[in-house]
Amino acid sequence: MADHTINMPWVSFCISTYKRPLLLKQQLESILRQTFLNFEIVISDNDPDRSAEAVVNLIADPRLKYFPNTENLGMMKSFNKSIERSVAEFVITITDDDPVVQDMLEVFFNLINNYPGYGIYVGCSRVGKKEGEIEIFDNKNFLFQILSPALTDNLLWSSCIIKKNVLLDIGGIPDYGSPHLADHAMIALCGTINGGVLINKMYSELTAHDNNFSKGNIHLYYISCIQFYDLITKNAKQELYIINGENALIQHLDRWFLVAMFSLKKYFTYYRKEAVTISQIALESKKILHLSFMKHLRVRFYLKLLIFNLKKILYVFTILVKK
Repeated sequence: MADHTINMPWVSFCISTYKRPLLLKQQLESILRQTFLNFEIVISDNDPDRSAEAVVNLIADPRLKYFPNTENLGMMKSFNKSIERSVAEFVITITDDDPVVQDMLEVFFNLINNYPGYGIYVGCSRVGKKEGEIEIFDNKNFLFQILSPALTDNLLWSSCIIKKNVLLDIGGIPDYGSPHLADHAMIALCGTINGGVLINKMYSELTAHDNNFSKGNIHLYYISCIQFYDLITKNAKQELYIINGENALIQHLDRWFLVAMFSLKKYFTYYRKEAVTISQIALESKKILHLSFMKHLRVRFYLKLLIFNLKKILYVFTILVKK
């Protein structure tokens, strides 16, 4: 086990939490098993009843820094509060339910020492690259590389380490009325400051459960699609995300929309079987497909919907036959 402990933490894990003490406890215990010890965990409790405080007191590790918000600020404002309250040079933004691998900090400490001076270091899934392969992109090429699904097919904020001053330079995590895609926007814009380093491996993963924010806030997908598009187009020149006629921004939104909508349809069709929510998903999909920059996706979407419905009919028929 590497002990790099000094007075000032090298990196700050920045967490926002709201009334999920069990998940928070599991997350904090997981982070505290890092092989690299020089870090702090900054917890912004969005619950006015301070439900996270008992968890922090129970674990009683000096690296835990607990801050109750005086009111529910909303997810992004609370996350940005935890970033403001952090003291390290580098930060990791992380939810209270998505774990990181135990040697993440050890790997990134060495990575940053070997390739210093960049604003963001990203563990992601890169198409056609060897596991652990390292790539460096300047601020003119980073955005296209990170947004294009043909080049990067998995991306998560808790698998990244960012220089705090760079994150503050872009205004923190974008707070545009919905958390959907805000992490992707944060990563993309941080790389436009002074470039970034990619390593082909995921160091965190999404945890699926019934209380995932995405499953309970269907109405926010439309807002996210508009705001993500506007944020990138207003803050980045076209040549940063359109290369040789390929628009990485639109391709990123296409993949995000199709994956999100059909994952939700599958979940609420086969697992929770909620007709009202399925109707909400259909309405949200229709609204998004009416956006000028998403209209091109209509044929592809409705073909996938046809296949989905045919599979659903086959599933129901199979259940009836078994009975």
